[in-house]
Amino acid sequence: MRKLTRSGESGAREAQRVGRASDTAPALETAARARLPGEVPAPWLDRLLAAVLDLPLADGQAAVVTALLDAVAAILPGHAVGACFVPEPGGRVQGQVVLTRLPAEVVTAAAGADPTRVFPGLRHEHVACVEGSTTGSTLHLASDVDAFERDRSPAVALLERAAFALGRALRLSRELASPARGVQDSRDFEQRMIQADKLATFGQIAAGIVHELNNPLTSIVAYSDYLIRKEVSSGAPRDAGDVDRLRRISESANRMLRFTRDFVSYARPSSGAPGPVILHAILDQSVAFCEHVLAHAGVSVQRHYAGDVLTVRGVSEQLVQVFVNLLTNACQAAPAAGGLVVVRTCLDSTLRGVKIVVEDNGAGIASENLDQVFLPFFTTKGERQGTGLGLSIVKSILDGHGGSIHVESDPGAGARFVLELPVWQRP
Repeated sequence: MRKLTRSGESGAREAQRVGRASDTAPALETAARARLPGEVPAPWLDRLLAAVLDLPLADGQAAVVTALLDAVAAILPGHAVGACFVPEPGGRVQGQVVLTRLPAEVVTAAAGADPTRVFPGLRHEHVACVEGSTTGSTLHLASDVDAFERDRSPAVALLERAAFALGRALRLSRELASPARGVQDSRDFEQRMIQADKLATFGQIAAGIVHELNNPLTSIVAYSDYLIRKEVSSGAPRDAGDVDRLRRISESANRMLRFTRDFVSYARPSSGAPGPVILHAILDQSVAFCEHVLAHAGVSVQRHYAGDVLTVRGVSEQLVQVFVNLLTNACQAAPAAGGLVVVRTCLDSTLRGVKIVVEDNGAGIASENLDQVFLPFFTTKGERQGTGLGLSIVKSILDGHGGSIHVESDPGAGARFVLELPVWQRP
């Protein structure tokens, strides 16, 4: 996002153009994406995430903007926060709406005579374009503190993330209000769309939180390794137990660092270019991602890998998504005691394909539902426990890989998913 600092008359005119001319929105949106990975304290991201998950999407666009503005103001209590909100078609409010949240100490200072700024009395004002808005809606953050002028300020980075989340929320709120969608006759569909969009936003912010963990983890690894080398190389008497404790710290930090790096890599958009993928490494990574879900559900995983299965043709991030989905589904269907998932691999009879079987000992799938499990939005889970999109996405990924999937199940005897993927052939 291009930095917009409101200082003097030229800055004021620029603010007016950004707020009112929709033809500048695409360029600002592109810049906003480039600026999105700014450094933001993890507690701020946690609070923003909680607010995004509770946005009143069904109450209209104005309610969404108000709720997010309140959340940003609560996270940044020493700043003036505002929004120039231009409702898109389908909203109940028409015309530009300006909303502000001011801390008590800057109410008087924020006032001024410049009609082109939200906070004309404050020296520094940053603007973030709401991504996806075609009418120039913007979020504003202002302060009299000179340190705030820094382009990579954590407060500015938070503002940009909030604008990104607001764009997604406004889009969904707008769709819910559109008569053409038949909102009144598809309430269940709407709720699933709301949940799907919340989860997408959750993933964006969660990836940012994990990214923030990498720097302190790297420091822990570096300093613990240094202390181990220092203890081992010194000629002075030492406590062997202390060295062992340092090694445990280093091993644990390295394990966390590998996980966070793999997670961020998985969260990035995939390149879409298939290549040779080590199947068993993908399966192991998927199990590692689901480790806490498996432990919480009391589910153990048994892996029986064929020795002659080496590589398949695919996109690694997408294949991880396939197996993460199957493992989490198995956890949700697991019995209260003794859940078990068995993963098997083998070459097919032609030696051109690999068969992967993922089976569990859960409740199984009713026979009348077997033909529907891969349909979008079909789910037998309770409200707010799923979107019904997981297995549909799994099938779509496998179709794109030239593979296939089908399910077998006897009610009460678990489910058995059988997948096939092509073996990597050298060009």
